[in-house]
Amino acid sequence: MLAYRLFYRLLVITSMVLLLLLACVAVVGSRATLSPPRRTTETWHHAWLENPDSHGMKVTRFTSSNGTPCLICEPSSAPRGKKALDVRAALRNRGTKISPWGTLRGTVVLLHGHKGCKEDHLPISERFCAVGFRCLCLDLPGHGQHPAPHATFGHTERNMLTSVWNDFLTKHPEAREPLFLFGVSQGAAIALQAAANPQWPVRAVASVCSFASLDQPIEASAAHLPFVIRDLTPLTTRACAMGIYCQSGFFPHDISPLNAATLIDCPVFLCHGEADRFIPVSAAEQLFDAVPHEKKTLRIIPSAAHHDVLAKGSTELYADICDFFLGAL
Repeated sequence: MLAYRLFYRLLVITSMVLLLLLACVAVVGSRATLSPPRRTTETWHHAWLENPDSHGMKVTRFTSSNGTPCLICEPSSAPRGKKALDVRAALRNRGTKISPWGTLRGTVVLLHGHKGCKEDHLPISERFCAVGFRCLCLDLPGHGQHPAPHATFGHTERNMLTSVWNDFLTKHPEAREPLFLFGVSQGAAIALQAAANPQWPVRAVASVCSFASLDQPIEASAAHLPFVIRDLTPLTTRACAMGIYCQSGFFPHDISPLNAATLIDCPVFLCHGEADRFIPVSAAEQLFDAVPHEKKTLRIIPSAAHHDVLAKGSTELYADICDFFLGAL
């Protein structure tokens, strides 16, 4: 009888400790997912914004009615900037027809990754502006200077983007050229979900390292937990999922760019790092197979991980994306 009581007490204590541990994972994990530490603008951001003309751009600010802060990047009066000139040269070398400098052919909405901010896309905007695209870079909810406290990975952002775009057109009616979407990681997942909206006239979308389902990065993050907690997976991922639901009203499996991909009716460019250990390259392959549109491209970048695909792909990858957008015109 004594042994039974000791066993029962041990079982109760163990269960309480486990529940407390999972509750902590739910709170900490969901907070890290939905409300990551916000990055402040860095020195190179300020240097860029103080002298955009040296990069072949002019930059103005815009805030939508829902409080979304944006940067509007357009080509400056004369060709400048190494990145800009390099991508134009790469396109000429492959025989792509490029409009004269400063000619605007469309607008690209750029969506940053998790823990990022709109200023991160200034170097990318330099390339797009160089070939005739206006760029609208914005802070996503839970990031940068956006007033919303939580990221939702597309749950609310896909509708927020249409609102931002409509506000932008109201103040800038000259921007009624074709609309394109470009996103990295979290931003790529949101771009694919937004492109699936049949009421939004997206001409083409480019996705860099998107997940197929939000379950993927949640599971990948669990692998970096302390070993005692890590060994409790999948309980830890389920606890985190419940924490996300309690804060934002959706489960990770509800956020599915893969499902959205089946509804996209425009050209899609997908690229992914071959050595990505965070989101497996199979996610890009699944997305590619799911897109029904005949004009789709999949680029796998050798030796690239999750955060350096654009750097490893370098000028030729940027030229591929620009060429793809120009072809969609």
